[in-house]
Amino acid sequence: MAYSNSIGSSKTQELGLLILRVGVGVLFFIFGWQKLAAGEQMWAGVGSAMKFVGISAWPVFWGLLASISEFLGGLLLIFGLFTRFASIPLVVTMIVATILKFGLGGTLSDASPAIFALLVTIFFSLNGAGSYSADNFLRLKKI
Repeated sequence: MAYSNSIGSSKTQELGLLILRVGVGVLFFIFGWQKLAAGEQMWAGVGSAMKFVGISAWPVFWGLLASISEFLGGLLLIFGLFTRFASIPLVVTMIVATILKFGLGGTLSDASPAIFALLVTIFFSLNGAGSYSADNFLRLKKI
């Protein structure tokens, strides 16, 4: 029997990628929907995080943009559609969320959910959705 450094077959790896992508997509979709549904006061609170990256103008706009990013980005991740493109706004949102946690005096433990989400969205922006995705079905692997 030949040695293989592979953890499993390509099918099991693709299944794992599907589970990760859909799971993260569902979470982003739900969190984005909650922020969108909460309205302008929520958007202002979310958008106020931009002060930690030097932008204090238009907190409602930035909060709405982050909420839409999570909602639509999550939806696109669920289906694996335009995955690389959809992940980029999520990466930016999670960078700001991480900076916010540390800016408020939080610990690594406080920032870890945002850091985990950041790492996963970076992964999908670099690697795409995988075989079990709309991108693959439509042959949009490079998007």
